[in-house]
Amino acid sequence: MECNRYVAYDYAENIWTTGSMDRTAGVDRGVFRYPMYIKSNGILYEHEIGYNYDTGTPFAETGPISIGNGENLMNVVELIPDEKTLGDVTAKFKTRFYPTAAETTYGPFTMSNPTSVRFQGRQVRMRVEGNTASDWRVGIMRLDARQGGRR
Repeated sequence: MECNRYVAYDYAENIWTTGSMDRTAGVDRGVFRYPMYIKSNGILYEHEIGYNYDTGTPFAETGPISIGNGENLMNVVELIPDEKTLGDVTAKFKTRFYPTAAETTYGPFTMSNPTSVRFQGRQVRMRVEGNTASDWRVGIMRLDARQGGRR
């Protein structure tokens, strides 16, 4: 049986992560400029260099956001992005009027400062997705959200 599990620590966020990856041997950075690891079929990988997402799209998604205890509807008209490079990510919003109801998706919205959006719901989730295979980051986004009715 080959070792295929890992534990990683993010010093910036102070978070531990566990997972699995098909790598059987390797050497950390030091002798080489980047860590080198070998897959069980003998392929050698140079880690932590470049942005290879394969066919995946990198994203980050919030949990449900609501006003107060969720009894009020939220009318959202504007997004103020906290993004390092405008245009590298898009935002989508998923809303629900009830926790067990179907979600409605709005977007994608290309970020600008500010970004005009229009949607409503009791619960709102935001998802940001990378447009390019580059080093993008987002910070604390702000929504211009007002309590409202269903009209």
